[in-house]
Amino acid sequence: MFGKGRFTSKKKLNASGDKDDMKPDNTGGVAEKEELIAGRQAVVEALRYSKPARILLAEGQKGAVINEITLLARQRKVPVKRLSRNEFDQFAGELAGNQGVAALVPPFQYCSLSRLMEMARRSRDEPFLIMLDHLEDPQNLGAVMRTADAAGVHGLIIPDKRAAGVTAAVRKVAAGAAERLPVALAGNLNRATELLKREGFWLYGAEADGDKPYYQADYRRPLVLVIGSEGKGLSRLLRQNCDLTLTIPMPGHTGSLNVAASAAILTYAALANREGWVN
Repeated sequence: MFGKGRFTSKKKLNASGDKDDMKPDNTGGVAEKEELIAGRQAVVEALRYSKPARILLAEGQKGAVINEITLLARQRKVPVKRLSRNEFDQFAGELAGNQGVAALVPPFQYCSLSRLMEMARRSRDEPFLIMLDHLEDPQNLGAVMRTADAAGVHGLIIPDKRAAGVTAAVRKVAAGAAERLPVALAGNLNRATELLKREGFWLYGAEADGDKPYYQADYRRPLVLVIGSEGKGLSRLLRQNCDLTLTIPMPGHTGSLNVAASAAILTYAALANREGWVN
């Protein structure tokens, strides 16, 4: 590009959620089919778009967002457990920026590529997808998801091996976008690009030595932005499968941008062109 971890708690919650029943399981983690997400906005969006098994609040948490969380939980019939700060930290202390709020949620649900294309085509707008070529940093994946959701992208395509998946850490960075944005897993990105092209999608890849400056491209078509990995950029075959490669000019001293920044620039350039905001 220009230029997975999963949180495991020390204890798990049982169905009752009582403090006396909070004991470690045999694996030292939360229930196998659940994971812990943290952060106020992430928990709000989880309540809006899915159904957490339980909400955890550290003592002293107040304010409008906390009131919204408790109201949504009551409406969705999701139990809320208030814990001392020490008890809360035993479950969510390892999640950076937890803001004293966490939720026990089902694992992220991926979709198939064919299903993602179907959903994109049902939109009133031209289909718009982003493909990520083996991103490894959960922070970058979460940031790209947040940008994609804000810009109205219809979904992401990521490889199912040797790349960051949508974990609790990613869901925190995405600030709720992970609860709304469809993500398709692809066993082979090159085969996925061949299928996308057969279905009428145009693939625009991001590269430092791309064919055209990003602001000169025409994005008004069924589109897949293809973003390379940290440090390596696009793989050779994936680049060959792109219809066009785009570059971001850098007249200043910095010679590169990270994946998330590059993806944001290209995503909003595409959106501006497609919406007619610029000539």
